[in-house]
Amino acid sequence: MFELLLFLIAFIGSLACGLYDLKTSNVPDSVCLLMIASGFIIHIVYGFSTGDFANLVNSLLFGGLFLGFGLLMYFTGQWGGGDGELLVTIGVLLPTMTSVSTIFPFSISFFVNSFFIGAIYSIIYSLILVCRTPKISKKFVSNMKSSKVLFACVVVAAFSTIFLFFSQPAFFAITILLLVLIVFQRFSKTIEESFYRRIPTKKLQVDDMLGEDIPKLRLYKRYIKGLSQKQVDRIRKHKRYVIVRDGIRYGLVFPLSLLFTYFIGDFLLFFV
Repeated sequence: MFELLLFLIAFIGSLACGLYDLKTSNVPDSVCLLMIASGFIIHIVYGFSTGDFANLVNSLLFGGLFLGFGLLMYFTGQWGGGDGELLVTIGVLLPTMTSVSTIFPFSISFFVNSFFIGAIYSIIYSLILVCRTPKISKKFVSNMKSSKVLFACVVVAAFSTIFLFFSQPAFFAITILLLVLIVFQRFSKTIEESFYRRIPTKKLQVDDMLGEDIPKLRLYKRYIKGLSQKQVDRIRKHKRYVIVRDGIRYGLVFPLSLLFTYFIGDFLLFFV
């Protein structure tokens, strides 16, 4: 009963945050804090009703570990602050689940699964973005036509033909993989560049993310966090134009990973 309640809170809350992130590129802090508080309260109530405080101890342990990882990802510019908050909420709410069979404790299996689910999600997100934005697809074609890329593709294709001619399937597969990696690298580069745009500061909105540093205002792009109204007002007073950036809105990865872990288990088992 307690586990199901905690799972529903984690799933519904992370889904709401993920959908809000998809719409605004920001995760609501208030929802995450409410989820964390709910998790601790339920663990405390469970502890006093059963005399077993292991869940509370585990929630502190895994929540703390995920907080450390989230801060590392945040300050290295890999994740937004909201992504780290969602990770902590799962660690606090569902450190373990006895009703679900996983290789690791539930939160660790969820954590590992989130990277696999996140990779698949990011590829699909990027492909949809390209299909919906003709400028990105044109820029990708232009990038592929650059002399260095064309030269690399020709060299790889030549080696592929040679290996195929001499019937060396292993080497042929390797060269084909290199060709795919070259194309994927250019695709990733194009997507990354498309996330940056220069806009008049009068169009700057709350929750927009900076794509440039503004040392004078002590605002730095590496802190991936939506701008507050106060920050927007300060920027408008000092600048006429500013570079903002979007990104892969990652919030939905967490409810998807929760569902996968709860109903299927460990993604790693697909490689065994």
